[in-house]
Amino acid sequence: MIHESQSLIMPDLDEMLQSLLLIEEGEHEFTAEGDVSELRHLFFPVTRHAIYLNHAATGPLPRPVALTMQEHITDLSEYGAINQARWDMHEQGAYRRLAALLHARPEQFAMTSNTSDGLMHIAHGLTWRAGDEIITAEGEFPSNVYPWLNLQEYGVRVHLVPAREQRIPTEDVLAHINEHTRLVSLSIVEFSTGYRNDIATIARACHERGVLCGVDGMQAVGALDIDVQALDIDFLASKGHKWLLGACTSGFLYVADSLREQLKPRRKGWFSVVEPFDFFNYAQPLKAGVAWLEYSAPNALAVVGLDAALGIFEALDGGMQAVEQRILGLTEYAINGLDRLGYPVISPRGAGERSGIVCFMPHPERPDLNVQQLVEQLAVRNVHIAARGSIARISPHFYNELADIDALLNALEDLRTPPVEKETK
Repeated sequence: MIHESQSLIMPDLDEMLQSLLLIEEGEHEFTAEGDVSELRHLFFPVTRHAIYLNHAATGPLPRPVALTMQEHITDLSEYGAINQARWDMHEQGAYRRLAALLHARPEQFAMTSNTSDGLMHIAHGLTWRAGDEIITAEGEFPSNVYPWLNLQEYGVRVHLVPAREQRIPTEDVLAHINEHTRLVSLSIVEFSTGYRNDIATIARACHERGVLCGVDGMQAVGALDIDVQALDIDFLASKGHKWLLGACTSGFLYVADSLREQLKPRRKGWFSVVEPFDFFNYAQPLKAGVAWLEYSAPNALAVVGLDAALGIFEALDGGMQAVEQRILGLTEYAINGLDRLGYPVISPRGAGERSGIVCFMPHPERPDLNVQQLVEQLAVRNVHIAARGSIARISPHFYNELADIDALLNALEDLRTPPVEKETK
């Protein structure tokens, strides 16, 4: 059996989970105070059934999120729009909590369907000239590539900075910037390697040259402590169904004040204006902030679920700093175990490079076992990770325990040994 004995400094999970009891107003009684297993099972029901290490793909809905969404559905079924004011409060809460989470202001956010939708708002809201250039990177998730490729019909060129040793070197990004560059768009964390880009340095260099800089926050928001002011980025597009533990189609877009002034209302709709229910007044001004980007009523159920999910992070003892510290502790623990077992880890490990994602290759002694088969064999053992191309990807969240990583490592120890072939007579 594998059990890593090295000492890791991580926030206490029991203390973090105890703070969540305030969400449910002390309704629960436990057999012993501080029973972390009971609290985990209560708030994160997936832990009752599985070792779940796949938050970079889909985050399981915590109990408070599922209950809130179920209550919304029931209320709509039984009362229609009678209680709409109550759910409007939840929607308003989502903007406030997003702003607090990312260190911005509520009016700097617009709700979207997903990350792609947010980035397309930026792509189509700016005015482009033939010869303008956009820089992104090799290995980016397609959500951060297609919105820019769509602009090629206007004569815009897109450059993909090549990866080197599973990294997008900052100096390589900066070397691609020239007098034609209008925008640089990267992921804070690369989905296929776990590499954490040095966004603050890149954004600073962009702004010194009059270039816009924005990010895909999908693999960072909810896992890392992200401060859009400190990063000095112009935009951040993301979605709530992964690390934020919310519902699908719960996207959001942050836009800095200076960029908002450059965006044109290419998709102005009935919900973009100050008084949407003044139906026949087509000469109305746009809503303040970036709310006008919401050209139609947002997906209320998804936004209500996002508010509930954000409420969990808001209530946690230690906040996002504690979440990031626990996740980085768990990924360090996993990396050390993979190293000792001989599984090649491809995720960069330099200072400031690590994230909630750890990627590794199948064991060299098992050429007969490809990545998909490896992931399937782990699932048979009730350990759930992801296959992405030729790599296996682990993505634990703060509520995971070291024992969950041990379960993964124990299974991988078993799988590194080729099966014994039966003798034939």
